[in-house]
Amino acid sequence: MPRHKIVVQRQFTRTVDAFSRTAVRDTPEIAAERVAFARPQPDDLVLDVGCGPGVFVLAVAPHVRYARAIDLTQAMLARARELQQERQITNACFVQGEAERLPYPDSAFDLVSSHFAFHHLLKPETVLREMLRVTKPEGRLMVVDTLGPESDEKWELHNQIENLRDPSHVASLRLTTFLNFFDNLELEIIRQTQKRRQRSFNQWMRRAGLESPAARYFEIRRLIEEAIPGDKASFGAQRQGDDLILTHIEGMFLLRRKSSE
Repeated sequence: MPRHKIVVQRQFTRTVDAFSRTAVRDTPEIAAERVAFARPQPDDLVLDVGCGPGVFVLAVAPHVRYARAIDLTQAMLARARELQQERQITNACFVQGEAERLPYPDSAFDLVSSHFAFHHLLKPETVLREMLRVTKPEGRLMVVDTLGPESDEKWELHNQIENLRDPSHVASLRLTTFLNFFDNLELEIIRQTQKRRQRSFNQWMRRAGLESPAARYFEIRRLIEEAIPGDKASFGAQRQGDDLILTHIEGMFLLRRKSSE
């Protein structure tokens, strides 16, 4: 297995409890918001790529015929299955696999989604192409991820901090990068939106398995605080007592193939 995928597995195995239990980012309200954005249909077959603990799959499953999910990390899949059992959802399943080589035939799904996985990918456009391959001709793709700043200088510092926090991070892609991917694959945007998601720095660090007095915790905090004047890292950081409040820009896209007409 390529080294980067080993890093991904190691990171998410180590942080599975914090990621899905103690420092949860995706509240039921936000999960419901994403389901509404996707507009699932009762007969849909759904695939979620890089599913983590299964937040979107378990939220969308009650609205569709069947939902499948795939992830690289067994620990995350085990947690997703635990949550599935707790919620008594029977029309979903979770399997281990690689996003670049989805184990499904062409044109198998009505809706193929990916939530916060693209910034962990070495070849995100390849994964998007693979997602398109398994999408039915009239099907939809949904991509949700944090957006990086357009300024080169801010983008570099932003991703330096993200990678220091989480070594499985590759890059928060710019909006213009996503739009280029969509054009290259002849996809049109059905619907798109951007959300400003505020979060506690301490909770954000805890999700990555970092807390005071870890040296990386203090190094990341120093970099973010030094970047507050002029918002040099595009985190919109503000001090709040012994914490910081950060803002991530989240892009949501619902896509389909462009019409040949």
